[in-house]
Order: sequence, then structure tokens, then C-alpha cells
Amino acid sequence: MRPFSLTTLVLVLCSACGQQQRVTATNHTFGSAADALFFSLERTPCFGKCPAYLITVDREGAAVYTGRTFADRPGTWKARVDQATMAALLERASAIGFFAMEDRYDGPVTDLPSTIIRVNGDGRDKQVLARYKTPPAFKTFAAYADSLLDRVAWERVHAED
Repeated sequence: MRPFSLTTLVLVLCSACGQQQRVTATNHTFGSAADALFFSLERTPCFGKCPAYLITVDREGAAVYTGRTFADRPGTWKARVDQATMAALLERASAIGFFAMEDRYDGPVTDLPSTIIRVNGDGRDKQVLARYKTPPAFKTFAAYADSLLDRVAWERVHAED
């Protein structure tokens, strides 16, 4: 009888571990039925040499990078962003309280570039424009998004841009 209870205990523990993995696995919704855009990051120009560009990612992971002034990648580029990267962006946004941030961080200054981030996922849609007195968590999130999206395989759309 003792071997039976040990076997039962092992099976129960293995079953519990399997169920825990299913419970902790996260299924996210990227974009919405009304708007396929999942994520965007825009950095605007300043009077100096601030890189200006726009990155958009739709619910399927199709991404477009438009490099404007002083951007590392001038012109238009496209890429495919995997679901794990998209989930990481959404999870980080939630973790830093992005959806509860103010819509605008701005003030009476003229030569500061703006960073505009929009996240549309899991039934929440938020855009934040940050230029002046920006929360550190927002700045860190923008740098994190840049680092994740810089790793995707960007392909030039138009060489003459």
C-alpha cells in the first residue's frame, strides 16, 4: 500500500505542476476590433540633433519604422515582431502603471523633444505624450521598448528615402 501512495503523490505533484503552468501562461489581446494598432512609439524633433522617428506595431506583429531627422535608420523600414516581444511590451506597460499615467506631461518649454507612446491591448488603450517633467518609469519604458524593437530584423522599404 505504501508504494501506491508514493506513486499517487508523485502523480498529483506532477499534475499540479502542469496545471500551474497553464494557469500562469498569459494570453494577451493585442489591438482591438476597432483598431488594429497595438503599439506605437514616436520621438519628435528638437532644435538640435534629437533622433526623430515613429515605430508602429499592429495586432499581428507587422511593424513599420519611419526614420525622420537624425534617426539611426532614415526612411521607411518594415519588420515582424514576435508575440513574445509584444507580450513583453504589454506586460511592462502594466507593471509600470502606464495605463494610469497622465495623458500629457508637458510645460512651457520650447526645445525639448516629445516621446509619445500608445499601447492598445487586453481591453485597454492609452496614449501618453511626454516632454516635460516626465516620470522616470515612462522614460525607462520608452528605452525598454526601443531596445526590444531595435532587435527585430528591419528591412528597408524604399532605398531612395
